[in-house]
Amino acid sequence: MPESSLLTYLWSTGTVVIGLLLQLVPLSSTAVLWRPQFVLLIVFYWLFRSPFLHGVMFAWLMGLLLDIFIGELLGRHAIVFALCAYLIRLIQQRLHHFGVFHQAMLVLFMVLVSQLLLHSITLIFRAGWEGSLSIAPAITSAIIWPLLVFFANRLLKTQGLGQSISSGS
Repeated sequence: MPESSLLTYLWSTGTVVIGLLLQLVPLSSTAVLWRPQFVLLIVFYWLFRSPFLHGVMFAWLMGLLLDIFIGELLGRHAIVFALCAYLIRLIQQRLHHFGVFHQAMLVLFMVLVSQLLLHSITLIFRAGWEGSLSIAPAITSAIIWPLLVFFANRLLKTQGLGQSISSGS
């Protein structure tokens, strides 16, 4: 395995740990409704940045890790993350032409899809569940996407991993 691949795996592991910690930060009941989907955003980032090193299996593992960390139904986030990764892989060739703001619109759509799938899976296994579907996490995820791309690209560029996600529109 080339050193750059090893470095990429190390950085992706580190960013996922940061995403998990951000996902677990205690917030007020109102702020929780607006919490971005940090782990899913980081999975998207690595799918966009290095699609040959990170794929559907990476997304599935990160979803399973999130399920374990937050104590949810085991496999709920895993299946949703894997499906989202598959959908992104379908349009992988077009993503190279997307600017960061177009990517943010794609992130908005994909987080909405993930929210809908998560709620559907929960309703299947917990028939009496009375959760509400909120678009707030999708909106906040799309808003912070350009910031995540900017800071992650800048950090990785200083570490010698020059490949980055396009930041123009």
